[in-house]
Amino acid sequence: MKALEELTADLRGKLPRLLISFSGGETSAYMLWWILENWKWRYEIQVVFANTGQENEETLEFVEKCSEYFDVRVIWVEAVFNMQYRKGTTHRIVDFKSASRNGEPFEQMIKKHGIPNQTTPHCNRELKLYAINSYLKSIKWKDYYTAIGIRVDEFDRMNAKREENKILYPLIKEKPMTKKMINQWWNQQPFRLKLKGYQGNCKTCWKKSDAKLFTLAKENEGQYDFFRNMELKYENYVPASRLDKIKKRGEVPNLPCRFFRKNRSVQEMINEAKTFNKRVVDDAMEFPELNLFDLLEEESCDIYSECGIDN
Repeated sequence: MKALEELTADLRGKLPRLLISFSGGETSAYMLWWILENWKWRYEIQVVFANTGQENEETLEFVEKCSEYFDVRVIWVEAVFNMQYRKGTTHRIVDFKSASRNGEPFEQMIKKHGIPNQTTPHCNRELKLYAINSYLKSIKWKDYYTAIGIRVDEFDRMNAKREENKILYPLIKEKPMTKKMINQWWNQQPFRLKLKGYQGNCKTCWKKSDAKLFTLAKENEGQYDFFRNMELKYENYVPASRLDKIKKRGEVPNLPCRFFRKNRSVQEMINEAKTFNKRVVDDAMEFPELNLFDLLEEESCDIYSECGIDN
């Protein structure tokens, strides 16, 4: 049992409950540390990380190190899908060793809901939000707050229904932090997330800018293997639930269905990357002026955020 659980065991059931949604990024990890330092006596806390199966190995290592260094138990969950229509997403509990690393939860999501993209952005909802909700339901949590690691310089990512959903943003209100401040804090710690700023999220997350996706392709084309395989298997697949809605509108499915903007295939992205010569800033080490689009897809894809468009 971790120190936090030992310290607060006598208070269990007497305090308001707080879910810390740990995305695996440095901002989210800083928020975790800050809450443990400042709010551990205020709330009964659960820390949950949702693994999609397409995280970089460095992200998984970072989550494990944070758990050890901050002396807090992090619950690792993965989404589980029942292919029967109208059967919701559940979860399974894993850990660093047993966590999926070959996209297994991601492919199961595609089997049920189809390939996610700008038109049908269901991956955050199914792989993270619903998996976490399923875990909390399993431990009988019904009424709780959710802490999300969004900074003051990305406040536009806040959920419009934050009060209704009881969402807290400590790094905007209680402890305003910017990307530069987060980087400076982590530079003073004994470890960091060993990824460049544009390498965060799922390996080739379709929400990343073209510049970042092209840079990833030039650095390691193999990062695209999973999405390429998913396109080959599912680009002409439309889930029955979505097909019914399309037919009711008197329309036909727009096929093939692909991940990237403008319905580009993996191969088209790789081909475009060959002529891309701009430098993409590593905002984990440098402090550029970031625009909103950069902030929307930088290092983490949080539940209840603008990144998870469908929430």
